[in-house]
Amino acid sequence: MAEESRRDVPFDLAGFMESAFLMGIGVLEMTREKTQDLTHDLVERGRVSQSEAKKVADRIGEMANEQQEAMRTAVTKETDKVLKTSGVATREDLDSMRAEIAELKSMLAKAQGQAPESAEPTDEA
Repeated sequence: MAEESRRDVPFDLAGFMESAFLMGIGVLEMTREKTQDLTHDLVERGRVSQSEAKKVADRIGEMANEQQEAMRTAVTKETDKVLKTSGVATREDLDSMRAEIAELKSMLAKAQGQAPESAEPTDEA
């Protein structure tokens, strides 16, 4: 029963993906800005050299990129779960069905003694 009620609620997958992606970009940009501010401040105070500040900023940038990739992976996994539980056909599902339909048409045409129609499935969907 709980699963049925989840399917009744429309899910805006495109909106979800866009929001998650924009959030990741925003976090990355904030991290870069804060890193620049922090390293600039440390250099001005004489706490670190310019080259040390660059190394720190580069490492923090790398960490931010790694976090963004981890978030992208998590969003992809969750999206896949939603698609599987919602019953939405994937591109692979549609391609497989098209190929099967083409094969069945060919078999039917042979059984009826006709020349088979084009075995190539069309991409009309």
